[in-house]
Amino acid sequence: MKPAFFKALCGVLLLLAAPALAQNGTFLGAVVARADLRPLAGVRVTATSPALKTEQMAVTDAQGNYRIPQLPPGTYALRFEKESFLPFTKTDLRLKAGGIVRVNVELTSAANPGEPRAVNPFPTVDKGMPPIFQEPSPSIAVERPVNGQDPARTFQSVAPLAPPLHTEAEGIARYLPTYLAPRESPGDPPAWALKQLTPLTEGAQYFYRDSDDSSRSHSKPGSNGVNPTIDTEEDRFSVFFVGVDTTPYAVARDYLQRDVLPDERTVWAESFINSFDYGDSGDVHGPFVIEAEGFPSPSRKGYHVVRITLRAREALPDVDVQVEFDRAAVARYRLVGYERAMPAPESLDEDDEPKTPLAPGQAVTAIYEVKVHGPAIAFGMLRIHYDVAGGTSWRRVQKLLPSSVLRTSYARAAPATRLAYVAAAFAEKLRGSYWTRTLDWARLAALCDDVGEPFHGRPDVVELGALIRKAQGLDKRKDKYEATSPASAMDYDRAPELGN
Repeated sequence: MKPAFFKALCGVLLLLAAPALAQNGTFLGAVVARADLRPLAGVRVTATSPALKTEQMAVTDAQGNYRIPQLPPGTYALRFEKESFLPFTKTDLRLKAGGIVRVNVELTSAANPGEPRAVNPFPTVDKGMPPIFQEPSPSIAVERPVNGQDPARTFQSVAPLAPPLHTEAEGIARYLPTYLAPRESPGDPPAWALKQLTPLTEGAQYFYRDSDDSSRSHSKPGSNGVNPTIDTEEDRFSVFFVGVDTTPYAVARDYLQRDVLPDERTVWAESFINSFDYGDSGDVHGPFVIEAEGFPSPSRKGYHVVRITLRAREALPDVDVQVEFDRAAVARYRLVGYERAMPAPESLDEDDEPKTPLAPGQAVTAIYEVKVHGPAIAFGMLRIHYDVAGGTSWRRVQKLLPSSVLRTSYARAAPATRLAYVAAAFAEKLRGSYWTRTLDWARLAALCDDVGEPFHGRPDVVELGALIRKAQGLDKRKDKYEATSPASAMDYDRAPELGN
């Protein structure tokens, strides 16, 4: 084909396509809590219409903004959903060709029922922060369809730890409280403050940044329904929460026992992991017993599975956990589960922030996938920030994560670590996770049979093995990634985009 003719043809096609693109419209707006008009992050906004083949969904960002673009003209309904709040649906919304419709919503807490409402225009709330109903940035808003696998994503409640924390979400919310450590004078930063941090002023400060879509950036959660893999050059800090609801595991178990494969969106990996007791072995660090161990991943080449378990030795009214990975030792990591761990605090006041207690003997376990490169004495640091009953100041425990805890095989790992991995992999298989596509059901069942004593014959572990085999018989799903990323050429660092 001659170059001149080819250019002319491309020009004609672009001219033909332009009117079609111009016909698309956009819904946007902001969502706040009705009680105090504070912005709500992590609200799932779903657009439905006879004009759509599939639902279109977005999640509000840290300022409560959402945006759903590229919608054909028609009559729509928008549904707003967030844990701990009453759902709200706005119907009969007419979207014209090329139009932009703003729908701002106040949601009511389920604990304090009232009628949610849509309000246009919305008042700007001046509480010492920028206006919350400004035009949302396309780089922050989450724009993706509901394909049956996508979970709701949220900005998590970021607990007071140092250095600043983040959550595995499209953006990163950093919460820097002012009362963590004593200072020489009111103007001095705390002892742990990094050099690039300026001294904190009175009150809490919140900082937000967009996700990085560069070549080294983590894969978008909307593409595969699970947490992204994060490059430590982008962020080496990770948080997991001690308050885990194990109900989703019970729900999945009930479905499987009735010969029904549970909906992928109802499966929460952290619930599966924390539905089992892993014993009380480990090292004593203050009011905690801590155990960390890893082994090469059976499903993800080049990665280690790392289990971190902490158990309280006494009643602790508030506990927060952070893992800092050493960039010299770890190239990438992924937290398994916690995609929708906890809602953001409804109040920015520190005294009103939700507490995450641990009772005596209560434990929490997290599973990471870690890509280690190069020899190192340790691959990370575990920090636990806690308050004691009747205490007046925060305390902190630190534990080095030595490379010596990384075993050479699954068989050499402790039975507790094996069991935690099986529970996590079971959840990921039910979720249709890209990272367990090379681990078939038969192999997972064999790993469950090989967890070792004292767990092998325990009733809940025997039941877990039975549920895995039940899922194996029920799972008739095709590999949704095979068309774009054949298993024979699988990229073990980044998940492919599924698109619409």
